[in-house]
Parts: sequence; C-alpha cells; structure tokens
Amino acid sequence: MFAEEVVARPLLDSRFVGDRFAMLASEIRCADARPAEGVRATSAALVMITAINEFRHAPRERSSAWLMLIGAALPLLRQETFEAMNDERERRER
Repeated sequence: MFAEEVVARPLLDSRFVGDRFAMLASEIRCADARPAEGVRATSAALVMITAINEFRHAPRERSSAWLMLIGAALPLLRQETFEAMNDERERRER
C-alpha cells in the first residue's frame, strides 16, 4: 500500500511522515533477519523500503531514478506477497 501510494502520488509525503514508515521498515528488516521457514519473501520488500527511503530524502522530481525503482519493484513485491500468502495457506491446511 505504501509503495503504490508513492508511485501514484510521488510529490506527496503525508503518509510517510512520522513513525509509520519507520515502523514498517523495521518490521521488514526484522522479518528478514529471522530464519526463513520456507521461501524467503522479504527480498522485494527490502528493495522497496530502501528505494522509498532514498526517494523520501532525494530532491522531489517526477523522473527520479528512485521513483522508477519503486515502480519497477512493485510487481516483484506483489509476486512475493502472493507466494507468501499461498505458502501460509498451505501450511495451515496441513
């Protein structure tokens, strides 16, 4: 949701000000540090939080390379999320 909002409204920063983005980034980093039970599903999320963080601190431009990376990483993030949801569903059904 955060990544899609950045792509849709790149010049707005209202949802990322404060602790929400920092908390999300911290949760993703902690999840990545834990041992994986199955297929690791945090690679795209790590790319995304890095790109969003760099975009937040860069000069605001619609043609920002960081914004392009965010847009390019969205399909990877969606795919990893879908695969993680399916893996979790399979684990619960066993």
